[in-house]
Amino acid sequence: MRLLYIFIIFNIFIFSENLFSKELSEREKLDNLSKEISKNDQTPSLLSAFFGLDNALPFRVNRVCLGAWRKDGMPVTMSHTINAETLQKEDFNVTRKSGISNFPTCVTLRPAQDDGENRTVLLIGDFGNADEDPPVKVEVVGDLMSDILTDKPLNFRGTDVKVIPLNAGPTLIFAEIISSEVWLQPQLKSTCPNDTKQVVRATWTGGIRLPTGAEVSDNDRDLYSVTVLGTNGLSEVVTPASIADLNDGDNNHYLCLDTDMKPINISFPEGYLVDPNQDLNPATKIDVQDLEGNT
Repeated sequence: MRLLYIFIIFNIFIFSENLFSKELSEREKLDNLSKEISKNDQTPSLLSAFFGLDNALPFRVNRVCLGAWRKDGMPVTMSHTINAETLQKEDFNVTRKSGISNFPTCVTLRPAQDDGENRTVLLIGDFGNADEDPPVKVEVVGDLMSDILTDKPLNFRGTDVKVIPLNAGPTLIFAEIISSEVWLQPQLKSTCPNDTKQVVRATWTGGIRLPTGAEVSDNDRDLYSVTVLGTNGLSEVVTPASIADLNDGDNNHYLCLDTDMKPINISFPEGYLVDPNQDLNPATKIDVQDLEGNT
């Protein structure tokens, strides 16, 4: 009788444990589904529109847009990466201070074309003059779609943003942790060291260089400060072990970290970089996003 009692209790325990495990599994599935829905149900927005050049685009830009030489250039950074097949010049309307508005002559994702960088669109055209009638607003008026792999990608139609004036310096506008599948790609002109533990992509409002005209190099890595959070809940500031994704003329840098601690924000001091108009950067800081759920 005692053995029968023990047998019954044991089976009740096993059944309860299996039931709990099943419930936990279902909860995990719901949590993951909730995270996926949350990730894909974000509201699209324009993060910045940067009046980078006024009648001063270089001759070489004609290779991208015929007639672009001496036109205006305005990089527009989006909250999400976009589907390049939906990108058209008629998607954007630029309004000046006088109220005059027009479409760009051309739009392109160049030079920010590496994997995951397709959130900055360069608008080329006549957007007014900085001194007399500068551009003040950019609006998406067409069906410009995100490249999120779901049944319902995000549509940027109806989003708008104020234009950052010509004489303002470049600032950080977006930062995210990226997966190793992205930063280990061999086609990059510069890559992170093999012993890198994680990488943060830092995105600026426009293209940046040193005041000398030279590209940023790995020697400038100490200018970036990355606040990280340890498992003990305490934060500390580190510098990247290296910088990658260099020498491609775009507005992105890879900050190669040699720590597993979670990046919280990145900052950069004033006066070390210039935009194409030779305006120095102000002190700038941005929170780090973890859109891929990296650990």
